[in-house]
Amino acid sequence: MDFSHFFQPVPISDWISILLLFGGIGLLIFLSELLRQYLQWPGEFTRKFVHILVGVMMFFIPILLQSSLPMVLIAAVFTIVNWVTVRKQLLPAMNDARESYGTAYYPFAFLILVLFAWPDHIIIIIIAMLVLALADTAAAIVGESLPSPHKFSLTGDEKSLEGSLAMWVVSFLVIATLLYFPPYQIFSGLALSTALGYAALTATIATAAETLSRKGSDNLIVPLSVALVIYFLLTRSSAEIIQFSLGMLLGGIAAILFWKLRLLATSGAMATFLLATVIFGFGGWQWTLPILAFFIPSSLLSKVGKRIKTRYDLVFEKGSERDFAQVFANGGVPGIIMIVYMLTGNDVYFLYYLAALAAASADTWATELGTLVRHQPRLITTLRKVAAGTSGGITFPGTISATAGAALIAFSSFVFPIGISWGQVGLITLAGLAGSMIDSLLGATIQVQYRCEICGKVTEKTMHCEDRPTGAFRGISWINNDIVNIASIIGATILMALLLK
Repeated sequence: MDFSHFFQPVPISDWISILLLFGGIGLLIFLSELLRQYLQWPGEFTRKFVHILVGVMMFFIPILLQSSLPMVLIAAVFTIVNWVTVRKQLLPAMNDARESYGTAYYPFAFLILVLFAWPDHIIIIIIAMLVLALADTAAAIVGESLPSPHKFSLTGDEKSLEGSLAMWVVSFLVIATLLYFPPYQIFSGLALSTALGYAALTATIATAAETLSRKGSDNLIVPLSVALVIYFLLTRSSAEIIQFSLGMLLGGIAAILFWKLRLLATSGAMATFLLATVIFGFGGWQWTLPILAFFIPSSLLSKVGKRIKTRYDLVFEKGSERDFAQVFANGGVPGIIMIVYMLTGNDVYFLYYLAALAAASADTWATELGTLVRHQPRLITTLRKVAAGTSGGITFPGTISATAGAALIAFSSFVFPIGISWGQVGLITLAGLAGSMIDSLLGATIQVQYRCEICGKVTEKTMHCEDRPTGAFRGISWINNDIVNIASIIGATILMALLLK
């Protein structure tokens, strides 16, 4: 990745063009607010109008500008300003009563695209922003205009099947058209069959990502997912593209199968499809087997002895069916590492990937097997005895289980002759075990805990006896079990990087 374009001299014409362009956007937002108040239109109408117009304006960026610095700076300013307007509830025309940061995510997505895709892959910027402007808007309009759409909710925000279909169709048409008829001759157009195939693959990923969005995050994850897939398809060999297509197919089959087996909630199945596509599609079996070595045993362990663990179910935040948050909490960091590897080609990221999965596996094994053994845990910070299932509680059997779970991930890499040494297997296991300990430490100190006002039990759940709300007992309100999992996995990955130096 080359960021030298960011430091190149900027022609005065670029500053004038970008200021006029984004000044016009700001004026448009102001006028839309006045118009909304005068005509008493709903804020959704003007918001969608600006959403489309800004995306279409991105189409003309390549012929207006020669450098990236003005775009980056202006996009950064709009990101900050829009974030403040949401927090302060300003500009109702752009920010409705819902808690949504879409207006801030929009310029932030553009900023990221310019940093990574300018000037060699301008077509990616254009495609990603137009899909966001047109397809994402089409999904919202169709879903909201039909009298009785088939609604669903995976992450809290309400979606519709009809809206998702509109999202896929418009995405497909936008992508296929721009790949077959690229504007400004910025790259050679693809054959029609290739353009259609690439469009179908990318539209599927974009639509799946949109179904998992919430609070306006589709304005970020849709363009970035489109850009990532298009970049891969345009820069990889035919064999690698076939592998990516196979990854999507196998990811979809696995998600449906695990959903049928009740190992995944519906949102977890969609998240698994996306994660599996990234892992297998970009990395093949070498990267896929370790994550299977984590997911399958961990999910089965949560089912084994379920009746024995019933007494703890009122303590734990979530059940055995993994939702999207749990999938991303355990697989999100490994997925990001996979993407970085795809962009850089540096083999050391595979070791970081194994360490991240080892931490996730170690924590899951410690929790699932540790609670099955009749051995009273001790709090990791004080070593005093605590009730079974208490966050931050550790046992000797649980620690042994954590070591075994981490070691399983390390040894799964031996299926392929990729040059991992016995010493590195030990480091991966150690990093995974350390990640599990970090999880326990955070769970004992800053993870939010609640107390049931009826039974008095300390729990991770916000609802307890008779579905009554629980009261905050200790910890930080936004640090739940998923956040702790992410932090422990990041900690294990950083430790692995330090151990390899």
